[in-house]
Amino acid sequence: MLNAAISAPLGLFETMRLDRAGQVLLLAYHLQRLARSAQQLGFVFDQDAILRNLNPYLHQSYSQPQRLKLSINKAGKVSVECSALATTPQPVRIAITSQPIHCDPLYLRHKTTVRTQWASGEKWLQKHPTYFDLIYTDQYGALTEGGRSTLYVFQQGKWFTPPLTQALLPGVYRNKLVAQGLVQEKTLYRTDLIHADRIRVSNALRGWLDAYIDELDVNV
Repeated sequence: MLNAAISAPLGLFETMRLDRAGQVLLLAYHLQRLARSAQQLGFVFDQDAILRNLNPYLHQSYSQPQRLKLSINKAGKVSVECSALATTPQPVRIAITSQPIHCDPLYLRHKTTVRTQWASGEKWLQKHPTYFDLIYTDQYGALTEGGRSTLYVFQQGKWFTPPLTQALLPGVYRNKLVAQGLVQEKTLYRTDLIHADRIRVSNALRGWLDAYIDELDVNV
């Protein structure tokens, strides 16, 4: 259940990619994550109500992929927003922040409407629009994730991503890649990122994207 010491109002949300044929290919993963968070945080989770609210947007043709934002409040009330999704050119440009992330792990492990832990990074990204994301570390110097995406490095012929034993979001696309055996978990550090053979990031909207890094100590 939700930590009683955390009093900020919470909502849960999932941001999903709706393809041109009106399908959310990762819908099962989104629903699994939402159900898990709802159970752990004391939210009502009504999958039938969620699917009813999604249904008007599904199985119809679109001229381009769409961004579907599904939200629920603690009582289980559902809302859905839909908007066009632009193409993301690759490789995307990323940077590492110089400050470790400091936040209650609850807000890092669940996709909630409380986004203060990413606020300063988002402001930096808005001022530097050629960057796709900022990558954070924990207090021990281990890489965790970006404010918008999951991180991957390619070493010795394998893809690795930070483990869920760290305080980070179980990304939907990440879960798919791990389940398919394409990615393994491993604690990663800045040197792993700097010396990686290849770098990628992912999120449910954009997929698995090639990336490169050229800023190592962004101050946000």
